[in-house]
Amino acid sequence: MPVANRIGVMNAADRMVLRIRHFARGTYPEADGTPGALPVNRFFLPIRNPNGEACYMEDGVIHETLHPGYVYFIPLFHTARVCLDAELEFLSIQFTLELYGGVDLFSRVPSIRKIADASWLARAEAAYAEPEEFVAAAMVRALTEDFSAHLLGTLTEEQLAFASAFSGFQKELDYIQSHCLATTTVDELAALRGIRREVFSRNFSLAVGISPKQFLTRCLVNRACDLLLHGDRLVREVAFELGFANEYYFSRFFKKQTGLPPFRFQEYYRPQKPF
Repeated sequence: MPVANRIGVMNAADRMVLRIRHFARGTYPEADGTPGALPVNRFFLPIRNPNGEACYMEDGVIHETLHPGYVYFIPLFHTARVCLDAELEFLSIQFTLELYGGVDLFSRVPSIRKIADASWLARAEAAYAEPEEFVAAAMVRALTEDFSAHLLGTLTEEQLAFASAFSGFQKELDYIQSHCLATTTVDELAALRGIRREVFSRNFSLAVGISPKQFLTRCLVNRACDLLLHGDRLVREVAFELGFANEYYFSRFFKKQTGLPPFRFQEYYRPQKPF
């Protein structure tokens, strides 16, 4: 039989960009159940939970006690309450999987997911224990890709189809990637098309399911997180680089979007030593 190339699959694979944002093992006594939403997908694997129901995740759909042997997934920008005590031991992987700049494939997942499969923890433990960092990097990347494929296979056509809708806004996406500031406006995006703001906002919202203003906010939070976590920038330096009038306005914006003030976000997630 003749060779049949799946061109669409090849093109989608070329566009997919996986970034591992956080890979850690240990305890985390600071999570007190305050609602929060982060611009990363959270892949959470409990190892030991001696206090049972004291440690949980919940959103408006489900409430889940954290049990070893299960995997818990919180999609990016999804508001959830996470309560962890000082005795809970776990592995955590945070990642993004983007098809276009700023367009994550898990953007439409509506709630926390719980999966009963201890093999994910075994693989994560093996990756964390691997002393050669390039081997460990390949292992955690392969694990995250496999887990992503499993999750994507559970989504509906509607939850996946939205990503392709962004292909019609590539010019605007490229502009946002290079001009992602607090001062960037929907008017600028509309001007790229030569149409009124109201028309552009309506077309964008109908095509992708969120308003351009919401999308700009997500991209700004994403960039803020990158700047806060990489390098030694102070919060006020990040605020200035992102075009905020001052540190106070940036901190208020960041806490509203993520549930954490910027300095606390740095404490929790900035790497303390090389991976």
